[in-house]
Amino acid sequence: MKRVTLNRRQVGTGFAAALAMPFALRLGSLPVLAQSTRGTWSQLSDLSEEAQRLGLSVPRMGLTPSAGAEEFSEIQPAVVDFIDSVTASAADTPGATSGDVDSIVDRASELLRAARNLERVPRDIPEGPQATAITAPKFEDIADDYRKLFATCVIKEANRSEVTWYVSKIVDATRRTAYAAVEEETCVPWFFTAIIHGMECSFDMTSHLHNGDSLKAKTKQVPAGRPNPWLPPSDWVSSACDAIRYDKLDEKPDWDLAHMLYRWEAYNGWRSRLLHNINTPYLWSYSNHYTKGKFVADNVWDANAVSKQCGAAVMLKALVEGGHIAPPV
Repeated sequence: MKRVTLNRRQVGTGFAAALAMPFALRLGSLPVLAQSTRGTWSQLSDLSEEAQRLGLSVPRMGLTPSAGAEEFSEIQPAVVDFIDSVTASAADTPGATSGDVDSIVDRASELLRAARNLERVPRDIPEGPQATAITAPKFEDIADDYRKLFATCVIKEANRSEVTWYVSKIVDATRRTAYAAVEEETCVPWFFTAIIHGMECSFDMTSHLHNGDSLKAKTKQVPAGRPNPWLPPSDWVSSACDAIRYDKLDEKPDWDLAHMLYRWEAYNGWRSRLLHNINTPYLWSYSNHYTKGKFVADNVWDANAVSKQCGAAVMLKALVEGGHIAPPV
């Protein structure tokens, strides 16, 4: 039996474009999904129905049958757009208390976090779970490689709409304000932080920038115990500044193209490059510079697995192409 999954047809550039016909009503008309196990889509449908009963808005999604497993590339935008829509409509919904909204957002964030943790492995840092210690390459040895790769980077047409969605989240007003606040505190370019936020948190404003853990407590995944001290629930900007300082990014004076790409790759780890000789998907997924190969679990490499996240360099390329930032030198 084929399973029904969500397939994004159109993506907006802000909250307004996400508010439309409730997708839970459409899901409810499809008995196949109702009979399925308690997967992400089923749980998201329940949350959508709960939000609608309170008068909150939820986004419209397209539906197509699929025989495949739940895909992170579909789950991520569906859940993030749901969270954004619920949050944006809360102020104009007298029937929903702040507790009601927080509860729905928290549960949606947990769905997103679980899906993301299946898609990517913990960061490659000294206290992380990696089996092999890796010596980072010298910046001078690979800087030209970064410049050449970025100059010849082409976003795959098959992923163009997904990349557009990533850009829409980076530049929407609420997130843009938060990223600017981090830049004010740390002097790190706002879009550099924004792209880490996309990679580590799926743009979820209730998650630590360090690794996507919930803001309700210190981080549990590597790096664990951050920020220190931390009195939850606290704000996203404070945690993001701690993440930037943890990696000493606030101490870096130079933010040219090659240094940014080097730091993004360092943020995730060097094993794809040094152990498996590929352009890391953390930078190049969804472009002509990446085809397949990724870690699918701690220290488990699958040469045929394909990343379902847009790479950091590809997001940067799309921001430049869209005129949102000046081309980095």
